[in-house]
Amino acid sequence: MFDNLALFQWFLLQNIFCWVYKEFPTKRKIREVIFTVARKNAKSVLSCLIHLLAFFIDESNATHYIGSNTKQQASIIFEELVNIIKSSPNMLPFFNIKKTYLEFIPKNGKIVALSGDASKADGTMVYVASVDELGASNDIYKMVSSLETGQFGPRNPLIIKISTSYPIENNFNYWNDTVEELRKNTFAQESNPRKFGLIFTIDNPKEKIKVNGKEIERWECQDIWPEANPLVAEVEELHEKLIEDYKTKRDIPKDFFLFKVKNLNLWLDFNESDNNFFVDSHTLKKGKFEPASDWEWWRGKRQVIIGIDLSLSTDNTAVTFMHHNAGNGQYYVKNLVFYPKNKEEEKSRTERIPYANWARQGFCQPIGEDVIDYDQLANIIMDIVRTYDIEVASVAFDTKYSYTLIKRLVDDMPMDISYDKIEQSSRNLGDSISYLQRIIYEGNFKYAPNPLMESAFLNGLIEFRLGKPYIRKSDKERNKIDNLFSTFNAIKIHQWMEMNHLYETERDLVLGL
Repeated sequence: MFDNLALFQWFLLQNIFCWVYKEFPTKRKIREVIFTVARKNAKSVLSCLIHLLAFFIDESNATHYIGSNTKQQASIIFEELVNIIKSSPNMLPFFNIKKTYLEFIPKNGKIVALSGDASKADGTMVYVASVDELGASNDIYKMVSSLETGQFGPRNPLIIKISTSYPIENNFNYWNDTVEELRKNTFAQESNPRKFGLIFTIDNPKEKIKVNGKEIERWECQDIWPEANPLVAEVEELHEKLIEDYKTKRDIPKDFFLFKVKNLNLWLDFNESDNNFFVDSHTLKKGKFEPASDWEWWRGKRQVIIGIDLSLSTDNTAVTFMHHNAGNGQYYVKNLVFYPKNKEEEKSRTERIPYANWARQGFCQPIGEDVIDYDQLANIIMDIVRTYDIEVASVAFDTKYSYTLIKRLVDDMPMDISYDKIEQSSRNLGDSISYLQRIIYEGNFKYAPNPLMESAFLNGLIEFRLGKPYIRKSDKERNKIDNLFSTFNAIKIHQWMEMNHLYETERDLVLGL
């Protein structure tokens, strides 16, 4: 096989099949393979070769599965496998080719194609499984989980996970998480020895470099593209095709966006296909500030503004705690998200957000059953303020759905200045939208890491109403922007306090103290 494979393909096959245990030479070390590469780099062919080798090398009566998010994609890989077998006169006699499956005659083996229905693999012995295009659907984890559950019995179980990158929507993509777990495992001091993979992506794609005297982002340099396209480094015709695709798509924004995602294997946020997104992921994530994740960091903070965005009681409610340090000009925020417990499964499905998982990590919290319990929400906010001795400057909120919660906060929580109702229109919020965008791009916005908050900021699309900027979301049901508006509300109060020199440090400077 060596003479007919690219070096990276040969390297991957060697690592899968050639590491065994000294005590048990028939038992392989590698059980999970993760492989990401740009399109047109023979992903499907590689998974087919792995299945074929496993049939010849492994035990008898083995059942293999080819999985993908759609029946069509699974069929494409199955047909690829059939074509490889048919092209080899020496190998063809060993296989019995049926319409929907293959039989490996010498060892009574079988390979079946699956689509995104995980239940088809339940209760079966899964010897070898390959799953392609894992980035296309976050729900594909159900199939993967089912296949992995069926691998407890075989001596040499193997699962191959393969995909290019996909646009990240709502700051979560199952394949992106899978690749990042492999990256961490590869460099961990105590890594999982059964997991192996190859990540072909462009290193530091946003890093500024100089080419021919011009400053560009690293991914823009065509000499760098083979990092995500290993076949390009070995096959000249593929390099020419890649450049041709670039030239035909660079002037069409949506096509160029998909070129960067699929042909360069770049992880980009869904809304980066539009030129009017509120902030890009790379710029926003420069402001991650780990200490603010811990409420202890907030202990004793003065003049904290609380911005609240209340939605219908069956949807998300967002709360932003914001502290402005007038001395160093930095803005620190911690965002909270609340949703009804009984809506968790439905919201996870329609919004493609792993609410249960993120709730366990403290990024969001279910309160109430079918609707949000606003009394409980008031208790949570006031308990935080009391426990950590936070001095609240003011509370800012939109005028809808807010009476119950705000009455509790106003009656029971001390604050420096009167609370403020904010009508969420371009006339009222336009200046705050521009203000927040500016401090983010200037590097003065620091936030406690929270994927739901990041999702809200990345989902915001800017449009202009009456000459002022306003934020909308691209999809009414999926793209949540609650934390963005709760932060706008907090910024609105901050602007008023700044204009009237109400911050203690500013007040001291004005008075000459």
